[in-house]
Amino acid sequence: MTLYLSAQHVQKSYNGTVALQDVSLELGQGEILALLGPNGAGKTTFIKILATVLMKDRGQVQIFGYDLDQHAETIRHLFGYVGQDTERSAYARLTVVENLHFFGALRGLTKTQIRQQIEKLATYFDFHANLGKQFVHLSGGQKQTVVIMRALLHDPPLVYLDEPTKGLDPIIAKKIRTFLKKFVVEEDKSLLLTSHVLSEVDELADRVALMHRGTIPISGTSAELKAAVGATEFVEIEKDSLPPTTVEKILQLEPVICSLERSPRWLSFGVVDLMGGAEAVIRTLRQDKVQTGFRHHTVSLEDAFVHHIGELEERFDT
Repeated sequence: MTLYLSAQHVQKSYNGTVALQDVSLELGQGEILALLGPNGAGKTTFIKILATVLMKDRGQVQIFGYDLDQHAETIRHLFGYVGQDTERSAYARLTVVENLHFFGALRGLTKTQIRQQIEKLATYFDFHANLGKQFVHLSGGQKQTVVIMRALLHDPPLVYLDEPTKGLDPIIAKKIRTFLKKFVVEEDKSLLLTSHVLSEVDELADRVALMHRGTIPISGTSAELKAAVGATEFVEIEKDSLPPTTVEKILQLEPVICSLERSPRWLSFGVVDLMGGAEAVIRTLRQDKVQTGFRHHTVSLEDAFVHHIGELEERFDT
C-alpha cells in the first residue's frame, strides 16, 4: 500500500496549554482512517495542522513525500478539507453551481473541468435537484453536502473531514456517509476524518485511531480494537444499590472476564456468552437479595476506548 501521509511526534500548545502532546499516525492509499475521541482530545487541532491551517510546534509531517514545513503550497493542491464551519464555507446568496464555479476557479480549474466535476459529484451525492438553489435556502445536510463537493472539486487524492455529520439529522448523516464510502472506494481516494460518533466510525472507517489528551495510544480496525476487550457482550448493573461484596462475587464468576466503568451510574461486566453470563450474574444478585437496574449491550468502540485508554471523560454519541 502506498503511503500518502506520515505524521510523527506532532506537538502543539496554545498559550501554555497542551493540545497535542505526541501524535503519530500513517494513512495509505484507498484507506479511510478515523480519529475517534471525545471533545477536547485534539482531533480538530491535528487535522487543522495537516490542512496547513495551523502550524505545529514540533514533529515531522510528510504528505505524498513532501515535507509539511517546506512544501505547504504544493501540499495544499493535494488534499481537500472540510471543517466544521459549514455556514461560512460558501456564499449564502449564490446558487450551488455558482459557488462551485467560484471555488473551482480559485483552484485554477477551467470551466469545462468544473462542469465535469460538478456533474460527477452531483451524481455521486444525488444532488442534481439542488444545484440551482441558493446556498442560504438549503437544509443543513444539503449545505454540508455542498461543502464536501467543494472540497472534492479539484479531485484531490486525500480528503480531510472534521466532524462531517456534526449536528445533522441521523438519516441525512447516514446518507452522507454512504455517499462518502462509495466515492472513496470507486475513486480510490484516501480519507481522514475526525468524529466522536460511534456509528459513523464503525460504518466508514477501515482503521480507527483512538485519540486521548493529545495522543494516539493505539490504532487498528474496529474489529481488532473491540476484540482486544476480550468480551463479546456486557452485562450492566446500576451501581447505587450494588454492595461492594456483591461486586466481588460477580467478578469471581467464571463467565465474567472483565469489568469496565463506562458511566457514573452503571458498572459493566464483560462476558463471552451472554446467556450464561447474565444467568450467573442474576443468580448472584438474587442470592444477595439485591434489587437493581439491569441491562446489556454488545461490545462497542466505546468499550474498546475505555479498555485501551483506561478512562472515559465524556460519552460518545451513537
